[in-house]
Amino acid sequence: MKTANAKELNEQYKDCQTQEQEFEIEGRKYIIVSHYTGKKDLDEVVYRNAYNQAMNEVLHA
Repeated sequence: MKTANAKELNEQYKDCQTQEQEFEIEGRKYIIVSHYTGKKDLDEVVYRNAYNQAMNEVLHA
């Protein structure tokens, strides 16, 4: 199975809603563009985020 490169993915999801976030790390600016493709399992994402947050609070309290 061939893995799509960034250019192919941009073309495939060009009509999807996007969100841009800008970060600066060690003086370099990075812009992250998220494409909302509707292919994620919302239950899994919410569970994973809640689990990670709880573990961070317990381990770093």
